[in-house]
Amino acid sequence: MFISKQSTQGIQALGVIAGSSHQQSVPTTRLARHIGLCLSSTEIIVRQLKNGGLIRSHRGPGGGYQLQFPVHVLSVWDVVSCFEGTDPPSNADQISPESQAVLALAVELDASVCEHLKTYPLIQVIDQLARLDSDDLDPRPMPTAFHLKPLRQSSPPLSPSWVFDLAKFTQAAHA
Repeated sequence: MFISKQSTQGIQALGVIAGSSHQQSVPTTRLARHIGLCLSSTEIIVRQLKNGGLIRSHRGPGGGYQLQFPVHVLSVWDVVSCFEGTDPPSNADQISPESQAVLALAVELDASVCEHLKTYPLIQVIDQLARLDSDDLDPRPMPTAFHLKPLRQSSPPLSPSWVFDLAKFTQAAHA
C-alpha cells in the first residue's frame, strides 16, 4: 500500500491545525493556503478527517477546525485510515492460484505497513514538515496553474461602438 496524495494532504492539514494555539480554530482558507489547494479540495480533506473523528468544527465568526485529540496521541495510521480503503479484493476465489499467491503477498505487505504506521507517531511527521517549511520560507505568493498576463490599459475609442454612442462620442471629441 502506498500512501495517497490525499493522505499526505490530510497529514499536512493536521500539522497546520496542531501548530495553531490550543484555543484557536483554524479556518478552511488558512488550511487551503498552507496545503496549497483550492477551498473545495481542502473541504473534502477536512470532511474526511472530521468523519474519521480526528478533528471537530466550529461554525460562525472565529470558527474553524480543532484537533479532537492531542497530537502526541495520534499515529500516522489514524490519518491514513481516513483516506485509504483497507478492504481486500472480493473476487479472490475466481482468480488463478498464481494470482491468489500474489494477492496473499500483497495483503500481508499491507498488513505489515498498517502495523508500522500504527506505531509511527504523527508528531514526528509534523515536526519534519515544520522543519521543511521553515527551510523553504519564501515571501512570494504561491504560483498558480494559470499564467496570466497583465491587463492592457484601455485607450479611448477611435469611433463610437454603436449608433446610440454617437452623441457622447462627438461631445467627448470636442471637449
